[in-house]
Amino acid sequence: MECTVSWTGGAGTRSGMGFVAETGSGHVLTMDGAPDAANPANGGQNLAPRPMETVLAGTGG
Repeated sequence: MECTVSWTGGAGTRSGMGFVAETGSGHVLTMDGAPDAANPANGGQNLAPRPMETVLAGTGG
């Protein structure tokens, strides 16, 4: 089993904490970090589940 996770929150993007995971079966999962009210450039945009939420959801499957 393998999975490639890429950070999509680089310079010039809306989310400083965005990630995309591609599974070995070819499915894509988007994740985003929690918003940071004190410094919005460092936080996510609440556009997708947080990485730890996907871990929790995976324990059910």
